[in-house]
Parts: sequence; structure tokens; C-alpha cells
Amino acid sequence: MKSKFRVIGAGIWGLAFSDYLIGLGHSVDVFCRDTSLDKKKLVGINLAKLSDTNIKCLTSLNDYDAKDSINILAVNSLGFREVLEVYKSYFNNCNEIVSLTKGIDHKDGKLFHEIVAEYLGEDIQYGLISGPSFAQDLSEGKTISVSFASYHSSLSNIIIEATKSSCFNMVPTSKLVHIEIAGILKNIAAILSGMSDKIFGVGIHTNKIIKLACDESLEMVDVQETNKLAQCSDNNENIITSPGFIGDMILTCKQYKSRNYQFGSLIANQEITIKQAKDKIRTVEGYDCCITLIEKSSYNCGSLTKLLYEILHCESSKRVKYLRDFLQT
Repeated sequence: MKSKFRVIGAGIWGLAFSDYLIGLGHSVDVFCRDTSLDKKKLVGINLAKLSDTNIKCLTSLNDYDAKDSINILAVNSLGFREVLEVYKSYFNNCNEIVSLTKGIDHKDGKLFHEIVAEYLGEDIQYGLISGPSFAQDLSEGKTISVSFASYHSSLSNIIIEATKSSCFNMVPTSKLVHIEIAGILKNIAAILSGMSDKIFGVGIHTNKIIKLACDESLEMVDVQETNKLAQCSDNNENIITSPGFIGDMILTCKQYKSRNYQFGSLIANQEITIKQAKDKIRTVEGYDCCITLIEKSSYNCGSLTKLLYEILHCESSKRVKYLRDFLQT
């Protein structure tokens, strides 16, 4: 059965996923501020199906009926709350929201499912797509398995059925907060992995960092999440093995294509300031999320997050020492 999708945001993942959906025969409209595909920097991404006719101006979103499409949020984490706020009249008519966006709200440290509930109420069906893949892998037709995390099994069934192909598969999980937090921690771990590989050699401490990130993710899950999971049928699943948990951790921490890894590799050089490295890479989710977790969130952060926060704020000459002392204890 073919569906109608409305994708809000035109980052590299949003465009690649939209192109993939069109290839499956679905109807897709992409809403963004800049409606020209030619102006978007899509190095290595082949959008074979998507064209300018699929691109709509974001400011026209309120003119559409949210109920006639499956709505996918593909904005960056800094714009997640803003889109829901500016276009609240549109989203108020949604039956469901699917997110390609991972991270944390930088205004008050809430997870994105909490932001959706804040603006649209607790009854909205929300799901998150997360897993070990890059947009380029999807555009090249490589075999990909990701997690679809949601408390709503009906939404999971719809999305999984609509998106499956011989090269793409979603694995359902009700452990939404586990996947959300792992999506944050994997970027923090990737920065530290990039630093470690540059200082000690590739792979020397990577598995230790990944293990600590997994442990910290599990420890950050709160009582509220545990209570919600008690109502879900797959409460006993092993979340560690979910593609959006361990799979995403491994990919992000071991691939130079990760911007977080590249940022970590840069700041291993004490001659480079944090600002210079940030300006070079531009968007570094692990950097922003680390600061938000420490300064604004109510979550009990673990040793990796605290270490990166210290590294980001110390004198450049002490960065290597802090990492060395931590990893060699």
C-alpha cells in the first residue's frame, strides 16, 4: 500500500530518506526554507528520484492538512522545538509524528518525545528512526537495519511496512528513551573516540569508550520510562542489541565520516582551540548535547559526559592529560 509522506526539513538525511520513499512509490513532499536542490551541499549523495517539484516552501506548511499524510520531522536538533512552535496550528492536527532527528532540546534539556508531548499533548503518536547508517549508504542502496522506537505498536507497524525493502529494514522497539539517550551519548563517545584514536592509535581505546557509553545510556533512563515500558509487550527485549543502540554507537565511534569523530580528532591537537575545531566542522551534535546535558538537563550524567565537558572547557594543554588519565585508569 502506497502512502503520502510530508517531510519537514531538508538536511542530508531528510532528503536521502525522501528520495528513498519516492523510489518505493510513495508520494512525498519536502518542506524547507530553501526550496532549491541545487543550492544544497550533497557531496556523495545521489538523489535519483527527488526533484524540485517535491520541494515546498516551509512557510506554506500551515496551508496543508496534517491528517492526510505521515509527517516526518527531519530538522536539526537546534530547530526541532522551533518548528513545532512556529507551525503548531499545523501539527495540532497530526495523528502521528515520526522523527529522523536525534539529540536533546538545548533550551531546557528535554528529550524530543517530551517536547512533542509538551506542544501537542500526551496522546500524539510519536516514533523515532535511529540506526547505524549514513545518508550516503541509503542513497547507494546498501543494506541497512535501523530501529523504530515508539510506545505505539500501531504506528510502528505502519512505518515498518511502508519503508521496508530488500536493502532497508526497521526493527521495532518500545524502548524509546533508551534509543533517544543512546543517540545523544554516541556523539559524545564519538568525539572522545576521535581524540583517542589520534593520540593513542586507531582502535586502542574505542571499545572501552563504546562500552562506557552504553552503560551510561542505560543508567540515564529514568523511572518514568520504566513505568511506561511496563505497559509494553516487548519490555524484556535486549535493548543493547538494537540497531539504534549498539549499532549506532559502533558506527559513529569508528567512522571518520562522523563529524563528531572528526571534531575529536581535531581537538587532540593542543594547538587548535575548541572554537577553531567547531568552526571547521560546523555542526557537532556531541559538543552541543554535552553542554546541554550538564548545564540544563535533569538527567544524571555519567563519566563520559563529564569528561568531555571538562575537556571542552579546560586549557588546551590539559586536554590530552584529562583523556589519558581517564582511559588509563
